[in-house]
Amino acid sequence: MTTTGPGQAAEPAVQKAMGAISDLPTAQMPGADQVARTDGDGLRAELPAELASARQARSAVRQALAAWRMDHLCGDAELLASELVANAAEHGDGQPISLALRRHTEPGERPGITCEVTDTSPVMPPRREPGPDAERGRGLAIVAALAQSSGVRVTQAGKTTWFTLALTDRAHRAAAQIEHEPEAGA
Repeated sequence: MTTTGPGQAAEPAVQKAMGAISDLPTAQMPGADQVARTDGDGLRAELPAELASARQARSAVRQALAAWRMDHLCGDAELLASELVANAAEHGDGQPISLALRRHTEPGERPGITCEVTDTSPVMPPRREPGPDAERGRGLAIVAALAQSSGVRVTQAGKTTWFTLALTDRAHRAAAQIEHEPEAGA
């Protein structure tokens, strides 16, 4: 895990895009008391600093990816987002957690997403190398292994942990083919 944004040069653009999401219309996440703001390209949700918020994050990510027809990223995206939210809830300072999800196009026209989880704790997550029998301590290693890129950066209000996911070339070709196939009975 790095300690910068998802690309040093791109960070101001990411910040601008994520900031623009805050003025979006609202929609209720199922099973959550918290409101998610969504538009065509982004989602932002404020979640309580509780372990149950990981479930709410999975639901919000699943709904956004389905609406964007990016279901192929759903499993990994749900897992990684819930891991970051659970970490923020468990190790943060008890203040609400912000979840932001944005879709974008990667080089080669591959669809991708960036997920950011922000909390107000200034404490950076430590690098851990758990033993083979340890029951905890693998979350950020899983994020780093599954994500295209990931990291954590200090913010004025605390820190933001993030990851990006994109289709591989082979998966992108398969998804594009599925999108262009006629529906049964059409």
